[in-house]
Formats: sequence, C-alpha cells, structure tokens
Amino acid sequence: MKRLLPLLLIGTAWAIPEPENLDSRSAPAPPALMAPAPGVTRVLPNPPAVKPTAVEKVKLSYEGAPLIALAKNPTVTAGIAQVRELMAKAEVIGAAQHLQGKLALQGPPIQPSNGSFRNDYVLSPVSLEVRQLIFEGGKIRFAVEQGKHLARSQAWQAQSDWQDLYYRVRKAYLNTLARQGDLVLAEQQVQLTEQQLRQAEVRFQVGKAPRGDVLSAKLPVSQAQVTVAKKRAAHAKSLQELNQLLGLALTTPLELEAPKLPENPLPDVEACVKEALDQRPILWSLTEQLVASMKQIRAGEADNAPQVNILLGIAGISQGTQIIGAAQYRGGFEVNWQFADGGRAARLGDQARALRDKNYALLEDKRRLVELEVRDAYRDLQLGVETHQSEELRVTQAQDALRIAQAQYRAGMINVYPVRQAQTDLFEAQQAEVQAFYDYFQALAKLDLACGRSGGTKVDTPWPEED
Repeated sequence: MKRLLPLLLIGTAWAIPEPENLDSRSAPAPPALMAPAPGVTRVLPNPPAVKPTAVEKVKLSYEGAPLIALAKNPTVTAGIAQVRELMAKAEVIGAAQHLQGKLALQGPPIQPSNGSFRNDYVLSPVSLEVRQLIFEGGKIRFAVEQGKHLARSQAWQAQSDWQDLYYRVRKAYLNTLARQGDLVLAEQQVQLTEQQLRQAEVRFQVGKAPRGDVLSAKLPVSQAQVTVAKKRAAHAKSLQELNQLLGLALTTPLELEAPKLPENPLPDVEACVKEALDQRPILWSLTEQLVASMKQIRAGEADNAPQVNILLGIAGISQGTQIIGAAQYRGGFEVNWQFADGGRAARLGDQARALRDKNYALLEDKRRLVELEVRDAYRDLQLGVETHQSEELRVTQAQDALRIAQAQYRAGMINVYPVRQAQTDLFEAQQAEVQAFYDYFQALAKLDLACGRSGGTKVDTPWPEED
C-alpha cells in the first residue's frame, strides 16, 4: 500500500493537462513549424508527354551531311541571289554604252476657241531619235568593271560563307555524335549501378554487408537515371541544331555514321599556311574588292569628261494642227561636256583612293589572321591527339580500379563507397575519352576551314564575264 500510493499520485499528476500558453494561442507558428513533416514528399507536376510523330529516319554520313545543307540552307541561296543582283547592277550601268532609241508621241496642239492660234510651222507630235555613245572618257566602262569585280567579290564571299556553313555542319554533326555517346554511357551507368544495388542486397540478405550498403547503393541508381534524362535532352537539342543547319524539319530523326580517320598523313604547318593563303575564298573576295576600288578611282576621275554620241533623228512637220508631208532630219555628232563641276570629279577620286587604301589594309590584316587561324587549328589538332591518348590511358586505369574495387567488395574487404567512387571515375573517364575523340575531328574540321577546304564542293554561283 505504501508503494501503490506514490504510483497513484504520479498517475494522477500525469493525467492532469498542462494549461495552455495564452500568449501563443493567437501568435502564428514559427517558419520551422510550418515546414512539411518529415516523410512527406512534394511531387512536382510533370509536363505533358510529347507524342512522337511518325517520320522516316534519315541516314547521314560525315561527308554527305554538308551536301544537304548546300542544297537546302537559305544562307547559300541568299549569297547566290546577291551575286545576281550585283551582276544586274553592272549591266544596268553598261546599258548606256549600247544603242539608245527614243520614240516620242504627243497629242496634237488644240486651237483656242478665241481664234488666237498661230498658224506656224512646228515639229509634229511624232519623233524618233537614235543615239550611240562613242566616247565618254572611260567613266561608264570603269564603273561597269567595278560592278563586275564587286560581283566576283560576292561570289567568293558566297564560297566563303559556304565553307563556314560546311564547318558548322560538321561541328554540329560531331557534337551530336558526342552527345549520343554520352547518352549510351549514361545508360550503361544505370545498368552498372543497378547491378551494384542487386549485389549489395544479396550480400545484405546473407549477412555479409550492412544495411547501409543497400541504402547507399540506391542513390547512384537514382542519380544515374537523372543523368540519362539530362543526356537525352542534350542529345535531342544537338539533333535539332543539326537539322536547322541542314534545312530539315527540326524533329527529323537522324541516323549518323561515325567519321573515318584520315588515310593520308597531314602536311606540316607551313604547307597548310601556304595552302590557306593561296585558296581561302575570303582573301580572293577582299582582292576583288581592292581591284573594284581601283576601278572606282578611274571612274571618279572621268566623271566630268565630255561625252560624244552619234545622233540620228527624224520628226514630222506640221502647220498649226495639220500634219503636212514634210520631215526634219537630224544626224551627226552630239557633244555634252560639263567643263566646270566644282571639284566633284577630284573629290570622287579622293573618296575612291581612300577606299582602296582601306581595302588594301583589310586584305593584309586578313592574311595575317588567316595564318593565325591555321597555326591555332594545327596546334589544336596536335593537342587533340595527345589528349585522346591520355584519356584512353585514363579509361584503362579506371576500368582496372573498378575491377579491383568490386573484387575487394565481394571479398568483404571494403564497403560499397569505394566501389561507388570507382564507378563514378570510370564514367567520367569514358565521357572524357568520347569527347576527346570527337574534339580531334573538330580540330581537323577547323584546320580544313582555316585552309579553305570544303571536301571538294563549292557553290555554283554565276560569274561575270572577264573584262
């Protein structure tokens, strides 16, 4: 009874509720108390799934993909159209050198109602004139030659634009293959982590591994699945960029062949520099602009030269409002000379000379930049070879490290954490090796661009006839 009384008192005290804190009844809960309770998961809404459209897959090769861009990309079409525009402008200027004919038709004069019309002999409302320019000091001829050189400059620029597009297509092609390789590696990583999870579960069931190994092996599986989703999105984006360059629908599925290693050895850097300076289209484009500015100087200096035409004309003669059987004939030379122009011709020549000096400076600067581009691309190519060899060794070492870690884990010598790290190291090494492989081809494509190569292809642009 003495032992029971204290227990009853303790039970009675436990049953009495504590008074509420009157100050806290109306006060809001602190932010920490408003957080979701542990174990409550917040599910993010998923966007609606994209329904794939049934489109036939397009098979492409590394060499053939740029040819599709050559046929479908609007940049090439715009460059060709601009060449035609400049050629037409030159022909418009040169039209003044050809035979010119003029037929004038006017209504007959109207006799006033007050009878004050003078009954004089005047030219009839019908007249015909023919002119042929025989001398103009070279103004039109040099302007025509300037327009032709500008058209040739644009034709070379269109070829340069095509080579830029050729390089961008190859770069996008290689980037898509690299992202495809990343996706394959990520999917293999999922399989590897799932295999490791099953192994940890089996070892836990037989009592050779703690429960923590199983829990730790589940996280890499989830992370690998997220990585697959990211790599799949990156691959889809690279496919869209490649389709955009090719001029295809952005959702067109593509099947890409891997590029082949070059069969012939690469020339040395000095040979590449000489090749670039000889055949880069942008250098030829700037050269044509320089020649066009020289023609502009000659045209400006001849701006106020006299013009001589051979003129033949005929017009009927009328008396008052009546046409009579007579005609006026004109024939001979017609001379027009603006002997005072306020210095216009001299200023046009100065303007053209300034443009010539500018084009010459741009050409020399571009030649230096071309040489720099070649040497940089050649250096990147050499570095690409060394990087790929290093990454291959890194993959071999990572594979050996993972094999050793897995064997030690199966023997119970280590826990699962070193195995996880070895898996991560191998995945990163394989990614780097894939990227280094395609970086080599990108450096090779960059060297082709710097040297002015485009796989033997070129833009079929119109070309003005030679002077």
